[in-house]
Amino acid sequence: MNDREFTEALHKFREEPITHPLDFRPSIERFLDLALCCSLSACFHRESKWERSLAVASLAPSLPDERGVYMFVWRPPLVLPFETGGPEQPWWVLYVGRAGSEFADQDTIRSRYMNEYRHIVGGDVTRLWDKKPAVERNERLARYLTLRPLEYWFLLLSRPADVHILERKLIRMFSPPLNRQLVGPRLRLGTPVPAF
Repeated sequence: MNDREFTEALHKFREEPITHPLDFRPSIERFLDLALCCSLSACFHRESKWERSLAVASLAPSLPDERGVYMFVWRPPLVLPFETGGPEQPWWVLYVGRAGSEFADQDTIRSRYMNEYRHIVGGDVTRLWDKKPAVERNERLARYLTLRPLEYWFLLLSRPADVHILERKLIRMFSPPLNRQLVGPRLRLGTPVPAF
């Protein structure tokens, strides 16, 4: 879906509520844990630094052929200017994944993006208004990785064990709405009904 089609679709559905909105619930207790945040930050500084790019279909060839963790991050175009420092833009982690394990040398940041995501990023944004819930992983990704502007953040890691551990920690911290593993069920409160 090109930029013109994207804009036209947004104008068409502007007044329609999204039937199945994303549910952002970061792990507040983990973010309040100073020791945990410091140890995670130290882990990030030990290895290479995070890199980020705009998540578009043509991104794959420029990505490294190495193992690591990655996140799809939605950064809406809202910019908040501050008196000191630069302008800030809010962002939300939609999905956390890993590339590379001890037994999969061909599973890299590049191959994972090429094989699983390049055909769905920037897709048909009208899928956000589908009435049917996106239950399966592929359905959820295909629906919500149409958001724009979408970024792909990744961190290269040399040890396969670190890839697995860091992915789990990031999922538990951010509780991304497109990840279902490790975060438990997502309950929504409805209208209370009397018990008797």
